[in-house]
Amino acid sequence: MTRRVLEKIAELIRRTDTLASLADGVQNDARENREDLLRQLAEAYGAWYAEAMAILPSDHLEAFRKEYEGGFPTYKIKHFLQAGLELNTIFAELAAQGTISKWLYPVSTAFHAPLAEQKQILRNVVAQIGGSAGTLTTLDSLEEVFRRLPIAVTVLRQEVRGRPGLTVKDEYDLQRIVHAVLCLHHLDVRPEEYGPSRAGAHPRLDFLLKEERVAVETKMTRTNLGPRKLGDELAQDILRYRAHDYADAYFALVYDPEKYIPNASGFEQDFRADTSFPVRVVIVQ
Repeated sequence: MTRRVLEKIAELIRRTDTLASLADGVQNDARENREDLLRQLAEAYGAWYAEAMAILPSDHLEAFRKEYEGGFPTYKIKHFLQAGLELNTIFAELAAQGTISKWLYPVSTAFHAPLAEQKQILRNVVAQIGGSAGTLTTLDSLEEVFRRLPIAVTVLRQEVRGRPGLTVKDEYDLQRIVHAVLCLHHLDVRPEEYGPSRAGAHPRLDFLLKEERVAVETKMTRTNLGPRKLGDELAQDILRYRAHDYADAYFALVYDPEKYIPNASGFEQDFRADTSFPVRVVIVQ
């Protein structure tokens, strides 16, 4: 039961990105279908909220509910869903001057902020149920950070004051960037940690987040590392790291700038089914 709960909470956390994206469109003046977006958001959030309330432990329900209901003087998600397109006529003059938002319920304070609090509550439950390390929370955090890897690579590639930029030519270049990023977010990052013995060998994993108990691997696709071979390598990694004394989960970052993997989303989903040893494969192109 606990594993199913953790997997469900992880799914709910992932879905917050879609909710936030819909909410952004509601108050975007350039959009012509804002009313439709608000209705769509209300339906999507309503289903999400009901699922979360059904699975949350009783000691977290009240805090979660408050972020939805709000109340004077703090208006939250309920008010945004009911009147997210209502203009601020109470302080119309200040709104016209740009001193305050023109919206009665601004998306940043009436939706994004309380949704972030609800997301944190879900993460707290994961840590409470799954142990102090919060491995699923760590996997979510790693995914969120490394989804933006192509942006960082573009920045690093730029020439600055006559000095050449940095390029990612192979997995060794990729590992250097990943190592630096991990050190910014985690206190104990063990590079080139040896895994358990298998067939007389001691394979090395790229990094181990010791406190969070997460094994991290980096892969970079190339002509001889396409979907089939990559899938085989990942499957072998997962079998090995299940037996690691300090790994309770596995995170694989796959950098695929040449788009050798045509269905990246489907490839990722193929590795999410096992909840006894959480696995997260993230492909960035």
